[in-house]
Order: sequence, then structure tokens, then C-alpha cells
Amino acid sequence: MIAFRDFAPQTTKRGFLKTEFQTFEEALSAANEWIAENQIDVVTIETVVLPEIWSEDGTTDTELTTSGEMMRSWYQFIRIWYRNE
Repeated sequence: MIAFRDFAPQTTKRGFLKTEFQTFEEALSAANEWIAENQIDVVTIETVVLPEIWSEDGTTDTELTTSGEMMRSWYQFIRIWYRNE
């Protein structure tokens, strides 16, 4: 079976006007650690960029919309597809 796991930079500080996140490199480091510790059989790795992933169901939300009238935030994360026995 094929499965996936996402590694998105986690929130480090939530503020009224600005939320801070880990760096993309920290998310990559977490992905590398997970692969090594669990001996994952990786099929492929993607960098995914989506709008507003923290406002709904996170990286697995099936409908994400944007509007040209409003400022939207876009988020980059790592998706690893792997064989799950």
C-alpha cells in the first residue's frame, strides 16, 4: 500500500498580528529523522505550496480557495509518499 506523511513547519509563536513558524529546513530535518528512525521505503518526496493550510483541516484539506481581493498566506510543506506494508 502507498501512504503519505506531511511535514509542515510548526507554529512557534502565535500573536495577534503575526504568527511565527519553524523554518522549512526544520521541517526537512524532522522528515529526515522520521525516515531514518522508521526505515521508511520512500517512493517520492514533494514540496507542496497551498493557501491557508492552518485555517481548516491542515495539509490534507481537499478544498482550499483564494480570492484576488484579500491577502492570503501560502504555506510550504514536505509530503513524503512511501510504501506502507
